[in-house]
Amino acid sequence: MTDLPSLALFVREDVRDTVRERQLHLLAGLYVLLGALVTYTNGRLSASGPELVPPLLAIFAMLTPLLALGFFASALVEKRTTGALKVVLGLPISRGTVVLGTFLGRTLVICTAIFASFLAAVPLALLMGVTVDPVRFVTVAALLAVLGITFTALAVGVSAVVRTATRATASAFGLFVLFFFQLWTQLPRAVLYVRHGFSFPETNPEWVEFVAAVNPVAAYAHLMGGFFPDLNNGTFVQPPSDPAFYERPAFALVVLVGWIVVSVGVGYWRFRATDI
Repeated sequence: MTDLPSLALFVREDVRDTVRERQLHLLAGLYVLLGALVTYTNGRLSASGPELVPPLLAIFAMLTPLLALGFFASALVEKRTTGALKVVLGLPISRGTVVLGTFLGRTLVICTAIFASFLAAVPLALLMGVTVDPVRFVTVAALLAVLGITFTALAVGVSAVVRTATRATASAFGLFVLFFFQLWTQLPRAVLYVRHGFSFPETNPEWVEFVAAVNPVAAYAHLMGGFFPDLNNGTFVQPPSDPAFYERPAFALVVLVGWIVVSVGVGYWRFRATDI
């Protein structure tokens, strides 16, 4: 599918593309600015030893999927419409390298933005008297990075499948609404409603809850809840007090990794047969 030297070269050039297009600057600047604003506001308004992590998590848990999809859904589409892909594929670079390299390059960008915002918030937090718990700080930043990587994979998968920037944008917005606003959860309920004679049963079968747990936003909430149950804000999913096996952190991590692999894999599968 690909070889490491050409993959490393493509990843480097893809990151440089985001720098040349000011995409990395804009994304990192937005994260840092929001992180600083939230930290400053939290320090000013909270009088009793506010903590840095909860308010940052509350805003970035929602914005990270949106920004990853919004910034990266046109990553391959733009190269296709400008003709850059024809030049790239004319070199000894495979289509697998293009898809995987784009995913890895954009992963570096989203992780850089997330970590930059957290690191930049620390000096301001100390200045404003906001508490910084090192364990929660590092763990939450890492879990947010996992969330960002998951939606980056979805964005690259979309970009590898669609042919125009308009479709890429519409698809990205549709995925955000589907997952974040819990329309995904309503799909199995709708199937259950129809199968049960257009009425809901008294109790939901377990497969309905299982499908709901496969939502990447739900999986992220279950993963976060396994580490810090008190930090499950910023999403519309609350882990149950007595979770089933598919609502536990280990399974949630498997779900997120599965979305990454499937998104990139399907994107490559479709992109491999696409006429550039």
